[in-house]
Amino acid sequence: MDQQLPPEGSAESNILEELRKLSATEFEAITVAILKQLENVTHSITRTRSTADGGFDFFGHFQLPYPLSYDINFLGEAKKFKRTDAVQPRHVSRLVARLNRGQYGIFITTSYYTSQAQREVLEDGYPVKLFAGGDLIRIMKELRLIQNGKLNKEWMTSVLQRLA
Repeated sequence: MDQQLPPEGSAESNILEELRKLSATEFEAITVAILKQLENVTHSITRTRSTADGGFDFFGHFQLPYPLSYDINFLGEAKKFKRTDAVQPRHVSRLVARLNRGQYGIFITTSYYTSQAQREVLEDGYPVKLFAGGDLIRIMKELRLIQNGKLNKEWMTSVLQRLA
């Protein structure tokens, strides 16, 4: 857990708490907006509708550059969990169950993964990448969405306004 989350009471921990307070739909929109900003990855990503979404929150594809020129399709989950509530194997298995042959899974949370959930992904060879709260913070810092320990409110507001 300690390696997956920023120290309790830190500025980064407070940012995760801010994200956790968003509605599920808002958090999904923020997550997709973060992924869309990854400049070193050629991709297409779409957020699913809020209800009857087929058990996943976003989908799309990554494109490997020439000479490979290969698309990797993916499905993703974005789940807000309290710092003290770990992502369990059953949460990840819902995503795994929806993957078709050749698809990749992405699971993003504000919390952390139990060792059992991590072990099942590795040992069973599931094509799923797990992003814990600490990973989310690091990505947001790299994208300069967090500066001086503060979340860029202007960016967040612009993402959330598109939901209306």
